[in-house]
Amino acid sequence: MLSMNFKLLLSLYFFIGTISISAQNAISILERAEKMNNNLSSYSEIEIISKNPRYTKKISLRTWSLDSDYSLVEITSPKRDSGMVYMKSGKRLFTYSPKTNRIIKLPSSMLAQGWMGTDAQFDNILGTASLSQDFSHELKMAITINNDSCHFIRCVPLPETPVAHDHIDAFINKQNGSINRLEVYNKKGALIQQIDFLEYKIIDGIQIPIFINFSAKKGTQNTELKILSWKKRPDLKQTFFTEATMKNLGP
Repeated sequence: MLSMNFKLLLSLYFFIGTISISAQNAISILERAEKMNNNLSSYSEIEIISKNPRYTKKISLRTWSLDSDYSLVEITSPKRDSGMVYMKSGKRLFTYSPKTNRIIKLPSSMLAQGWMGTDAQFDNILGTASLSQDFSHELKMAITINNDSCHFIRCVPLPETPVAHDHIDAFINKQNGSINRLEVYNKKGALIQQIDFLEYKIIDGIQIPIFINFSAKKGTQNTELKILSWKKRPDLKQTFFTEATMKNLGP
């Protein structure tokens, strides 16, 4: 008969092995979803509509992106905000106003703040940390989200990951591997943002999310993001994302 200590050791080894396999499965699931969620060099034109009980706000913008580390966003409407530019370059965040012709460096904590009075945060617009690479993972029981069976993965930021969240719950469609929903929780364990990926479309040979809904304050207000056009930009390099570019984007 096996000794009690050996049985305990065997059980512990099996338990640790199961955790390791689950973590690896979670990483592979998230990596596939992130690839589908567009980490390519690209240019897009986007419309954002923010709705709350007091008003509705519409913003149009152009974006240039190079993976999740470099992105540049220019507001094209409304007229009073036209020409404002936001840029993420590595871990640095900048904003430019044509009215003052000044570039201001923003603290990284701004990534978790609401963007332009909407329910989308700066990191939603300018790119965020990688769920597969910058978080630890716990693969939980499958769950149904928006009528789809989904993997439920809890993502806890690694100590060096520059986010202000306690954790993010990711719900990945089991059938096609796309992201169905992300739920963002603060340090007190309260849900502060829900992101639903409601429609995907194949553009330029790539399947990307073209309709995303951000909701906050228990659903009393929400922001819709629609991608109007999108194309690959393999010519984009890190050297494009500079303060000089912010001032000279052109038509």
